[in-house]
Amino acid sequence: MGIIRSQSIRSAIITYVGFAIGALNTYLFMSFVPAEIYGLTRLMSSTAMVFYSIASMGTATLLNKFYPYYRDHLPFARRDLFGIVLTVSLIGFALVTLGTIVFHDLVVQKYSANSQIFVEHFYLLYPFTFFLMLFTLFENFSYNHFKTIFPIFLKEVGIRVITTLMILLLVVHFFTNIQFVWVFSFIYAAVFIALVLYLRREDSLHFSFRISKVTRKLSDKMISFNLLIFGGSVFGVLAQNIDALVVGSTKGLAATGVLESSTYVSNAIAVPQRSLIAIAIPILAKAWKDKDYNGIQSMYRRSSLTLLIFATFLFMMVWLNLDSVFEILHIPELYLEGRYIILFLGLSKVLDLGTGVNEQIIGTSNMWRFQFYSTLALLVASIPMNIWLIKWLGITGSGVAALITAFVYNSLRYAFLYFKYDMQPFTLRTLYVVLLAVLGWYICQFLITMENPWVRGILRTGIFCAIYLFPIIYFQWSQDVTESWRKGLAMVQKYTRRK
Repeated sequence: MGIIRSQSIRSAIITYVGFAIGALNTYLFMSFVPAEIYGLTRLMSSTAMVFYSIASMGTATLLNKFYPYYRDHLPFARRDLFGIVLTVSLIGFALVTLGTIVFHDLVVQKYSANSQIFVEHFYLLYPFTFFLMLFTLFENFSYNHFKTIFPIFLKEVGIRVITTLMILLLVVHFFTNIQFVWVFSFIYAAVFIALVLYLRREDSLHFSFRISKVTRKLSDKMISFNLLIFGGSVFGVLAQNIDALVVGSTKGLAATGVLESSTYVSNAIAVPQRSLIAIAIPILAKAWKDKDYNGIQSMYRRSSLTLLIFATFLFMMVWLNLDSVFEILHIPELYLEGRYIILFLGLSKVLDLGTGVNEQIIGTSNMWRFQFYSTLALLVASIPMNIWLIKWLGITGSGVAALITAFVYNSLRYAFLYFKYDMQPFTLRTLYVVLLAVLGWYICQFLITMENPWVRGILRTGIFCAIYLFPIIYFQWSQDVTESWRKGLAMVQKYTRRK
């Protein structure tokens, strides 16, 4: 956990900086960009993610699963796994492109009534998907060489800084709306080039296209793994993006823009998980290889408690102060429709983070087939549920569906790890954290009700922090939270001494 904690703190700082920039972008989008264009960027991103998951054929997961064997048995320049991943993905992208051409009439049929701009500029998905695919593959390649910080910086900060500049150029009329969409479709090209240059400078851009002895030895296992995990990865990505695809088709691009803004706010809760996962995956893969079950159980339990503490805190900060933020920033009335999406999506994030790195533990184990079946169950539940709930509840239905499917999915993963490996992440401290959060929410929500949004927001924030964070830090319930707190204090003290 020492490596994870050290790098996760650094990556978490980068991720939070990126989130702050993304929050600014969300405000700029809502205030200055037509809702239809904002919604179009979300629909393009969701569609490209689905296309990428098909084109890559699950090879990113294959890379994470088997690269430790190549790292242990081959010199850098002779490791051919990444060369295989690139070749398969490029072939997959060509097949996806051909498929979209063949089925273009279906796209027109589903989206022309409510999202005509998307249909007219569908071809921009090709460069967007292509460079998204390359960046994601090289990102995973970098992670497997324990070079996590710079790719996280590019993904969390770089893309958002470029987006900020694009929005500002649109505001000053340097771009038209359509030119903005054109530039947006090449946004991953910029970060992909930056990542390649970084890997080359670090002398880490080495891989081979010549089949190695390790590949020949593991080929049967890798093919079997990839055939099954491919379907699971596609199902997972489709489940994560089905809300935007359905809303764009049935409610239009403006509603998709509202969905995107609400989703971004709720995604703030998942920030700690994103930085931890990038670092944990190669370490979990090595732990399974070395049969270090105690280490896996320790990571499972500690990640669960740490992520639950952070996720619950962030969710309460968002939900308790949401009305105040809307009033202070004068958010357009259109976006107020997404208030309850934030509630249900936020609760789903807390549930997901509170169960720790269970998905990554299963995905890197020898029982990875379960990942396929549980993801399939998630997809089967989420697609009809999203369609039905969105038609019944409007865009709020997507948040309700996310909460239900998150509960089902995490229950399946929890039960699997408990009955198969006798691993489970919860302790009495888990209950204490939840009770503290409920107590803090009740006091702040029902006793701090003054009309001034500034006063209300400041008091709710301060009182909740005192009720929730003080006992956690004082009693040292989480080693990782305590360590983060001490390092934060040390940085502040060091800064104040300099002053």
